Amino acid sequence: MQFRYVAYLPERGVFKDTIAAPDQNEAAAAVASLGYRLLKIAPVRGVPGLEAMFPSMFKAGTSDLVRFFQQVASMLGSGGNLLRALEMAGSESKSRVMRRVIGEMRTNLADGESLSQVMHRYPAVFSELHLSIVEAGESTGRLGPSLEQLADMLAGDAEAKSRAMKTMMYPMTIIGMSFATLGVLMTVAVPPLLKVFEQMGAGSPAAMTATIAAIGFVKENLLMILGAGAATVLGLAGLRRVPGAAGVIDGVSARLPLLGPLSIAGDMARFSRTVGMLLEAGVPLSDALPKGIGGCSNVRVKEAMRAGEESLLAGRGFASELRRHRVLPSLFLELISMGEDGNQMARMMNDAAVTYQKEREARLGSLLAALEPASTVVVGGIVAFIAFSMFVPIYSGLDALR
Repeated sequence: MQFRYVAYLPERGVFKDTIAAPDQNEAAAAVASLGYRLLKIAPVRGVPGLEAMFPSMFKAGTSDLVRFFQQVASMLGSGGNLLRALEMAGSESKSRVMRRVIGEMRTNLADGESLSQVMHRYPAVFSELHLSIVEAGESTGRLGPSLEQLADMLAGDAEAKSRAMKTMMYPMTIIGMSFATLGVLMTVAVPPLLKVFEQMGAGSPAAMTATIAAIGFVKENLLMILGAGAATVLGLAGLRRVPGAAGVIDGVSARLPLLGPLSIAGDMARFSRTVGMLLEAGVPLSDALPKGIGGCSNVRVKEAMRAGEESLLAGRGFASELRRHRVLPSLFLELISMGEDGNQMARMMNDAAVTYQKEREARLGSLLAALEPASTVVVGGIVAFIAFSMFVPIYSGLDALR
């Protein structure tokens, strides 16, 4: 949502500008964080466009952000200035949203603001992690390398998701088509045959009768079943908001044989990579930890990291408190302890990020590799069921004719 505000700055005087934020309070806070004295703020009135009505359709994708950060980092590394880098990135961007955002950013940069300050205006495009890394790069004079690291991190995550989706597409398509074929046969082709077999005095297999009855029940109560499914999904989503429930759910999911270690490895990789990157950029560990914790998805992992953060701020160290939480892997705890003892936390965080990224990819590869034979077994079972259901009544009918 866009807000128009009037603010005061000693070197600029009174001026007007716009800022994007979820609501007016956050917009006012964002203006104040830029160092401006806010005089007036109000939402921009007018007929909303397609971008405002359907934000998900016009949202900047990960590939757009990766290309933006890479291009700006490349230009800065070649000695170009930031305004020229943004102009080049905007002209080559294929995203309508990114072109608009980059154009507005160039205008604000020309007024003397920093890159992190203008990025604060677009919370729907740039996350807190992006802002933290850019701020750290600006404060240490390493903006180009920081943007390059950020682009590499986003590209790695996007590649892993894309590879997983491509690998799962084939077995899931085969299984889906098999069930669709079974449904068509049981609703269109088989019922007329059953009537013929009954007239011939041949019985039908119990499995076929039960399957047809189940499909008939689903057809008659489809709306009720869909409603119950939606209510279950909403109920589980609401249950995670109940204090303590999300921790119990994530604690159980972390112990699942295949998905649990995969989820924990992903959290360890994201946390370590984020904190390691910020430490290398000169951000203190106490300031880097909240950004790393925000990237974790498992509530139990977040609770463990927050306990370690509180212990660090209290002067008792970070690693000692983490050892009390069983959800964290032993190797991660050893690396953190070594980094804290040897004052090499940035190096150990990066080592942990590489280690758990490889473990995540290996576990994901093993899981996806198991899907193909599993899909073959499922398809074979469906084919065998269809053949059994079709040929047994046929032979029974032939016997009845004799």
